[in-house]
Amino acid sequence: MQATCDLLRKLYRFTILKRRLDVQTDTPTAALILYELETVIKEYDFDGIDLVTHAMPMIQQSRKRIEQEANNLLTEGIDHQNQTKMAAGLQVLFNMKQAGQRVQQLVKSMLDDLVRQIRHVVDIQSTQKNTNKYQEQQLWERMEALMKAMGDQCIKIYNLEKVLEIKKDPLTQASFLEEVAKTLDASSLVSYFWQVLSANFEKELKHAVRGSTLLHTIFVGDYPKLLKLLHDFFSRLALNNGTPLSDYSQTPEYVIMLRSFHAFQSGFVTKSRQRIFDAVNAAFPVYGALTRSPPTRTSAVNLTRVIGHELEVASIESHLSQEVAKNAVKALSTFCTKCEHLLPTNEQPIYTNNNSSVISNYLNMNIEVTNLLYYIHQSMWKVLEEYPDKIIEIMKQGVEDCHTLMLKTGTHLVDMIKKDAEQVLLKMHQENFAGQIRRNFDPTSNEKSNYMKELANHVRYYHSQILQHFSCGTEPKSWAKNISHYVLQVFIFQASLIRPLSEAGKLKLAGDMAELEFTISQFLSEYGAKIEEIGASYKALRTFRPLLFLDSAQLTAAHHTSDLSKLILIHHLIVRSNHKGLPLPYSVYELSRQEYMKWIMNNSEKESVQLAIDAITKGNNKSNEIQDIPEFKLIMEL
Repeated sequence: MQATCDLLRKLYRFTILKRRLDVQTDTPTAALILYELETVIKEYDFDGIDLVTHAMPMIQQSRKRIEQEANNLLTEGIDHQNQTKMAAGLQVLFNMKQAGQRVQQLVKSMLDDLVRQIRHVVDIQSTQKNTNKYQEQQLWERMEALMKAMGDQCIKIYNLEKVLEIKKDPLTQASFLEEVAKTLDASSLVSYFWQVLSANFEKELKHAVRGSTLLHTIFVGDYPKLLKLLHDFFSRLALNNGTPLSDYSQTPEYVIMLRSFHAFQSGFVTKSRQRIFDAVNAAFPVYGALTRSPPTRTSAVNLTRVIGHELEVASIESHLSQEVAKNAVKALSTFCTKCEHLLPTNEQPIYTNNNSSVISNYLNMNIEVTNLLYYIHQSMWKVLEEYPDKIIEIMKQGVEDCHTLMLKTGTHLVDMIKKDAEQVLLKMHQENFAGQIRRNFDPTSNEKSNYMKELANHVRYYHSQILQHFSCGTEPKSWAKNISHYVLQVFIFQASLIRPLSEAGKLKLAGDMAELEFTISQFLSEYGAKIEEIGASYKALRTFRPLLFLDSAQLTAAHHTSDLSKLILIHHLIVRSNHKGLPLPYSVYELSRQEYMKWIMNNSEKESVQLAIDAITKGNNKSNEIQDIPEFKLIMEL
């Protein structure tokens, strides 16, 4: 009796649901009724009941109609990016508890279709009837079509996931996406799609490349082209999702797809590195007469052009451009090392009046290398203006290596010039500054000291044979000022040591100072500089000239001597003294004038003055007598 009552209740429920289904025009509601009706049929055995048996064909027909309508809505919505239709179709399928299964089928169908296209694209065998050039063209056309198809399908998946996330179960408030994710065994629909697509993409590429050397060569040689297709593909996705491409390039999807190209990127970076280093090696012939010649301007232009081209080609992707930049830095460092090996390491005179080929070759090598390094430094910074900070940060070391070596080479020549000028100035001690004023002496005559004539010749040589051949921007001007400062500094120091110094000698020395000022002024004017720009050493020279003719007592007045160092004044006071008990410091320390100057230059002024005072007191055995020497008293006042 109980079983019969239960059967009658279910049969009654079946009848009610059947009638509702017959009159229901709203598809989602009809789907809900159909699902409940089929659940009743499955739970109870209605065999032999004519009411149920006669209704089954109509129920099945309704099921087909509802499923077809739901599938049509979903498919049309996905194809035309119509979220309303997608939502309606998903709602019908959800009411029939088929949403997860149907979405899984759709995604699998999309993925299967893309995998077939991937296989077709990389099937190089299908194009073997054509020439290599045509095969390559056909391959890139297929790749472009594949990326477009992948973009289309990805956009469909993104839009579908958005709708699934919005739609919720009215009872549990769980999104449809959660139900679908359970069916796919993934965190989201998009992650599942990318996981399967990237795995198959990488697998098919690897398989195809292993079977075709030509395919590998094409993808490695034109790797930036492959990256551009990927870049355009993700640009399209970023635009669809309203996300900046810079942010999108950090997403897991981008990283996964880029990983598929890793083997091609490694090959391209290796070839790029080879091209850059070929440009470096071409600048330094290994065999023949040019092995010890500096690189030509053409080779420097070629190197910067190659590096610029490689950076430009790789700029499509940040990671690739960084790898190329690292190789460029290594190449520039190698170039600098090779340049440095060309430079002579032995000490070599730089002045010649007989066109010595040895000296000319020495100067030319240094000048050419310096100019070349400056050109590369400037050209590379011009190239890098267009690149992001990350690339500039990487490249900075290599570019600045060129600048550092350029300065080192130029400074070495400047030091050699200073050394040469110093040797000439030391010859002032071979001049006679102890003579008497002749009766017919003319203070306005232009009679020059021999060393000053020689210095003028040397200074002209520094310009005409060395500095004017530099093409280093403002560096020659800076070097000319450096040389001029040193020449004046050495002159003043050595002039303060001239002993004996008569009144005629003072006039002669003052004339030398005027000649020196004229020579240096002319030298600096070649570089658009004025002698006043030298600063302290020029002021010292201008102060030292009238100081020669002041009374000794006036030498302690600050307004007469403020621009001169105390050590120069001490030297001059010693020179003025006729007392043998007041020696010059270098003679006490048993040093040459040149050695003494170097020693003093390595100490501070305070230490130098103390060394001079110690020498004076040490050099005089009669400490009581020295206190009575007028010049010593003035020295102590200083």
